[in-house]
Amino acid sequence: MSLFESYEDEIKVSFKQFEQIAAGFPKLLPEQKQPELDKLENLLSTIEGNLSSLNLESNRTGKSTQQYFTQFYAAKRTYQQFKDKYQDEKNYADLIPSQYHDFNTTGSQTQRDRVIRGNKTLENGIQMIRMANDQVREDKRTAESTLEQLATQKERLIGFEKKFDSIDGYLDRAKKTIGQMSRRAMANKFIMAGIILILLAAIGLLIWWKFVRTGGDSNNNNNSSGFETTTTTSTTSTTSSTTTTATTTTTTTSDSTTGTSTTSGDKII
Repeated sequence: MSLFESYEDEIKVSFKQFEQIAAGFPKLLPEQKQPELDKLENLLSTIEGNLSSLNLESNRTGKSTQQYFTQFYAAKRTYQQFKDKYQDEKNYADLIPSQYHDFNTTGSQTQRDRVIRGNKTLENGIQMIRMANDQVREDKRTAESTLEQLATQKERLIGFEKKFDSIDGYLDRAKKTIGQMSRRAMANKFIMAGIILILLAAIGLLIWWKFVRTGGDSNNNNNSSGFETTTTTSTTSTTSSTTTTATTTTTTTSDSTTGTSTTSGDKII
């Protein structure tokens, strides 16, 4: 058993004893009430000491002790009511003339006693009023403190709500930004694909143009070579014919299209 639980059990036992005495107090005779009031006062003192110790333990353990304090204040009010009622009954009994008193010899002393008891009653009433005022002030301070805490919690909740709203706004902006970035990324991909296709088409055109131009240059070179060979042959034949007093005329026709040549000659003696 922890120290907190031991104090708690002692307080419960003291409250139980207090309730038992308080339940039978109205039925007691006037001369029996004072000892019972003393017992109630001792029990309240014991409960108050245990509550102080219990409050220290509650600060360490975090357990609530509010119900015990509420019960203690109620018991204290009950005790004060019993005490005031008993005092009023006693003062009233003292004020009533008794056949066993000799007022001719003790009148002055009795009057002084009455005045003293009346003053004590007034003092007790004033004390009760002061205690009630103190309790009201304490309750007022507790209520004000509670209201301040509630106002602080309200401000915190409002601040949290504003922060959550701003976070939602940031999230919406982030979603929009991510969507724009995705669309731009897709557009960039399409643009890159188009550029690559254009480059591939340009490269294909360049390669095709290079092959076509190379083929044309080869045909022109072949035609030029056939013409030069025919001219050389004709010159040689003319030189030989002049030596034998014969003239030979050679005509060479080259077809540039088919790449063939035709030679015809006339012999003169």
